[in-house]
Amino acid sequence: MKSLLGGSPLFRKIMLSILLASMFFLSLLTIVVYYSNEILEDELLAKQTDFELKNIQNLLNQDPETPLPSSASLSIYLASRQDSRPIPDHLLDLTDGVHHDIKVADKAFHVMVAPSAGDRIYIQYDVTEIERSEELLSNILLVAWIVLIVVMFFMARILSKKLSRPIAQLSQDLSRINPDERGIRLSDRFEDDEVGRIAQAFDSYTSKMDSYVEKQIGFAAMASHELRSPLTIVQTSADLIAYRDNDPEIKPYLEKIQRSSANMANIIHALLAVTRDQPTRNADQNIQLQPLVEEILDAMKHEVRAKQIEVENSLTPEIHIKADKTLLTVVLTNLIKNGIKHGRNSSIRIEMEGRVLSITDSGIGIDSNELQHIFDFGYRGQDSQGYGVGLYIGKLICDYQGWSLDLVPNPKGGIIARVGFTD
Repeated sequence: MKSLLGGSPLFRKIMLSILLASMFFLSLLTIVVYYSNEILEDELLAKQTDFELKNIQNLLNQDPETPLPSSASLSIYLASRQDSRPIPDHLLDLTDGVHHDIKVADKAFHVMVAPSAGDRIYIQYDVTEIERSEELLSNILLVAWIVLIVVMFFMARILSKKLSRPIAQLSQDLSRINPDERGIRLSDRFEDDEVGRIAQAFDSYTSKMDSYVEKQIGFAAMASHELRSPLTIVQTSADLIAYRDNDPEIKPYLEKIQRSSANMANIIHALLAVTRDQPTRNADQNIQLQPLVEEILDAMKHEVRAKQIEVENSLTPEIHIKADKTLLTVVLTNLIKNGIKHGRNSSIRIEMEGRVLSITDSGIGIDSNELQHIFDFGYRGQDSQGYGVGLYIGKLICDYQGWSLDLVPNPKGGIIARVGFTD
C-alpha cells in the first residue's frame, strides 16, 4: 500500500482518506442508481399488468367470448379456455398474485395470476429485453465505477500533494533549525492559512524563547564574571597570607581555602561550558576514581559522622575514567550527598562493575511515582529540604558527557544511583 500511494505519511493519510471517501460515495451512488432502476421497472410492470387485468375483465363482462388480447410481449390466458388456448406449463403451478422474473429457456417473464368471476386470468409480459437492458446497465455502472475510482486516484494524488506540501515544507524548515540560531522566522514563507498560522505561532514562541535564552546566557555570563572577581580576591588573599605567615596551625585552613576557591573557579568555568554546550578546558583528563571518591568523602566526613552513616568505598586503584575532573566531581558529589541526605544510621556502598559506577544507599528511599520527575529542575521530593538542583545538574552533566544516569529503588531499601561511562 505504501509503495502504491508513495509520499510522506501525511500525504498517504490524506490520499487514503480521499480515496476511501470517494469509493464510499461512488459505491453508494451506484447502488442507488441500480436499485432505483429496479424499483421503477417493477412499478411500471405492476401498473401495466393492473391496467391489462382491468381491461380484460371489462371486456369479458361485456362479452364472455371476446378474443383475448395478444402481442409480441403480452400474452393473456383463461383457465376456462385451456382447450382453445392452452396455458403454458410454467404458468399452471403459479399461485394468485404477481410473479417477477419467471425464467423459461432464454426468456424472462413478468406474470400476474388473478381470479375473475369463477375463472382465472394469466397475464404474461415478456421482459427479456428489459432484463438485458438491466444487465447492460449493471455493466455500465461497474465500468463507470472502476473508471471513476482510477480518475479519483490521480485526482487524490494531486489534491494530497497540494494539501500536504506546505505542511511538509514546515516540517523540513523546523528540522533544519539550528538551536544556536536566533531570530528565526518561518511565517513569511507561508500563506495566511492554517499552516501559516502554525508558523506564526511558532515564530511567536521562538521569539519568546530567544528572549529567554538571551537572558539566561546573559545571566550565566554575569554570574560567572561577578563570582570570579570575589573568588580571585579570596584566592589571592589566601596566597598572600600563606606567603607571609608560616603558622602551622593556620596552614591547613589556608590550604583548604585555596583548594576550595580553585575548585569553585573550575566549577564555574565547567558549568558555564556545559550550559553553552562548549568543550571544557580539561575534557580528557585521565582520572583515578578511587582517590577522587575518597577526597569527596573526606569533604563530607562531618555530615557522615553526624548521621552515623557507614560508607564503603569498594573502588580499586586501577579504575580510571577519562573526563573533566571538575564535572565528574560535581556529579559524584551530588549523588553521594543525596545518599547521605536521605540516610540516618544507614550505609552507602560505592562500587564499579564494568563501566557502571553504582552508589547504593539504604536510606528512606524515594517513592516510585517521584522517580520519573527526580531529574526535573526544581523538583523536590516529599522529604527533601534542598532546592531540586543537584540531581538536575548531575543529569545535565551526564548528558553533556554522553554518560547515562539513572536512579532505581534498592530492593533492600534506599536508592541505587548508576552512572554509565562511555570510555
